[in-house]
Amino acid sequence: MKLCAIQVPYGKNLEDTERSVEFLIKELNTCDESIDLILTPEYSNGPGELTPEEALPFYIAHTEKLVEAAVNAAKRCHATVALSGCFKIGEHYRNTTRVYHPDGTIAGDYYKQQLVLREPAEHGVENAHTREWCPPPIVESQGLRLGFLTCYDAYFEEYIAHIAYRRPDIVLVAAFQRGEPCENLRLMNQMLAYHAGAFVLRSSVAMGENSTKGGTSLAVDPAGKLLADFGQNTGKMIIEIADPHWKYCRTNSYGGSMISNCDFIEQGRTPWNYRACGSCVKPDEYQMGYPRVCAHRGFSTVAPENSLPAFGAAIAMGADEIEFDVRFTADGVPVSIHDPSLDRVSNGTGLVEEKTFAELEQLDFGVKCAPQFAGLKILKLEDILKRFPRQAILNIHIKSIGKEPYPKDKFRKILDLLREYDCERHCYIMATGEILQTAREMAPHICRCQSADDGAWEIVDNAIRNQCQKVQLYKPYYNQEMIDKAHAYGILCNMFFSDEPEEARKMLEMGIDTLLTNDYFQIAQVRDAFVKK
Repeated sequence: MKLCAIQVPYGKNLEDTERSVEFLIKELNTCDESIDLILTPEYSNGPGELTPEEALPFYIAHTEKLVEAAVNAAKRCHATVALSGCFKIGEHYRNTTRVYHPDGTIAGDYYKQQLVLREPAEHGVENAHTREWCPPPIVESQGLRLGFLTCYDAYFEEYIAHIAYRRPDIVLVAAFQRGEPCENLRLMNQMLAYHAGAFVLRSSVAMGENSTKGGTSLAVDPAGKLLADFGQNTGKMIIEIADPHWKYCRTNSYGGSMISNCDFIEQGRTPWNYRACGSCVKPDEYQMGYPRVCAHRGFSTVAPENSLPAFGAAIAMGADEIEFDVRFTADGVPVSIHDPSLDRVSNGTGLVEEKTFAELEQLDFGVKCAPQFAGLKILKLEDILKRFPRQAILNIHIKSIGKEPYPKDKFRKILDLLREYDCERHCYIMATGEILQTAREMAPHICRCQSADDGAWEIVDNAIRNQCQKVQLYKPYYNQEMIDKAHAYGILCNMFFSDEPEEARKMLEMGIDTLLTNDYFQIAQVRDAFVKK
């Protein structure tokens, strides 16, 4: 079987990019019947340096002619053709690798999963599909299972592991990597082939004869052996392989029987030790859209507040955020409880801060809510992070201990747990000024939300002064002027709280970004209807 990767010269300006597209069309038009699989580089309908104003119009103007050449090549050569470019999908444009069967019909699409920041910002490329669960696509053509990585995708080893699980025969890598050293590109793709248990065919853009970066269209076998390296050449890199279904096998540990490399790796996985991933994981604080609904102390109308049943119910229903309170015990354990005293939510008395964690564990934190919850124990912050890592945004309300600066040792314990359970990008700190000051100093990368405890009517001014990204307004101390002022300073507005559908709808109309509620499901329906309008 013959594989072909076409490498085009990188366009350093608009005119050069025009010539690169014409070069690619010419190469497609001169492919012959000996070729079975053809791959083009990423952004084949604009393989060059384009300004934000030029990019999308250029892609649109050059797509039809390029698609025609790809379809003709598929039919003429009776080959599978994978054309990578910025294509219109529905009402939007996506970084797409489209596979054509030998008869010219579409076999399937792959949408780049990991986009660099400039693609949506400067190229007009949609990234909404990356925020939803989608297993790595496999497209079948001519009896081959084709997997895909597009440029930046190749850096994400956890995604590569999922591709390996899908058992592709060939992984097609459409690339536009202009700044990566050639030796790194070879290494990355050799390891990709070895770990994916598949052949790799890579197509890229040539950066010039003397360049030590970019270019490097290549082919690798499943054992990681480099079969072809096109360097900075332009044109067709053609390589013949004997059996595209071949899998590299090795001994199952020293002296063992032969086993495929993928199976050797798979049998030893311990995924509970990895980063939380898969369909349960939500987009992080900086990727998730608005408006949101935050389950206040969990779904607290159906289960005891600040409890695993309350948080689990909210997350199972799809909550964007959960809110919970954090206080410290006498022996320095961060626990989730709202009141400073134990009386309202447990069968104990006294102050939380005066009890050790062992003492609190002896109390019942469910029976006062309902008999069926009798026996619930107090939650540590770690319990929440361990059970629900990255499954919702965590609105962490750190309770104040006074007006003096918040102790760094206490904040360090919270920060260390967020890091340990990989939740730093899936949370924000909601607190008063003295806590926010400590947060700014120790963890400026974590989003901050101003609490109303420093003064309800002055809350927006306090949020500006404390350089917060959010403010948690508190009814009835809010009005349209406060919301507008916050937005003018780039500050998002939470609202504590609403359990009434009509009230919630009016708050959304005023521009509230996140609604806190005790009745998650009812208010989530209001939000969903509001978004659909």
